[in-house]
Amino acid sequence: MDILKSYNCNTQITELESIAIQTLSFIHDNIKQKYLNFWKHKLENFSKLKFYNTFKTEYQLEKYLSTIKNPTERKALTKFRVSNHKLMIELGRYQKIPREERLCEICQSGEVEDEYHLANSCKAYSNQRENFYTTLRNKPTIIIDQAQLVDIMKSTEHETILSLSKYISSCFTERNRYLEIGIAVS
Repeated sequence: MDILKSYNCNTQITELESIAIQTLSFIHDNIKQKYLNFWKHKLENFSKLKFYNTFKTEYQLEKYLSTIKNPTERKALTKFRVSNHKLMIELGRYQKIPREERLCEICQSGEVEDEYHLANSCKAYSNQRENFYTTLRNKPTIIIDQAQLVDIMKSTEHETILSLSKYISSCFTERNRYLEIGIAVS
């Protein structure tokens, strides 16, 4: 009963059987609103979610989760979206390396290895990138700025989602291969 009081349910309840559907609905809505407030606060104030915050604006099931049937590709895109990957932007955070010094070790371009770098400019993924761009219809042939990447990340178009997941998955696979054999692309 203390739990009900903590959710602003001021009704005196002595037995669980006496809880009306209206009261349960009120409690459900209250809990949901508290969680949404918590979620928005974390999204806005947690630096790890900076990239995610650029395209995730509503708390809802994302279409890509039901569109991508290949579990490896779905997992790769999910990790990319929520920054749960091994790019230097994340690894450097754990090692307390300043953000501007989390450089790409693969292409050695001097650029920060973040999601935008992987998706747009890292030379190591130029073949995968070219294949990805050719599959996009009515989209730019190159992601010029972060806004275009955000648009692609927000896409609900079946083909765009599948192409993006294949692209990100293949980039992660290629990155792992480069790191395993210790090759930098110049």
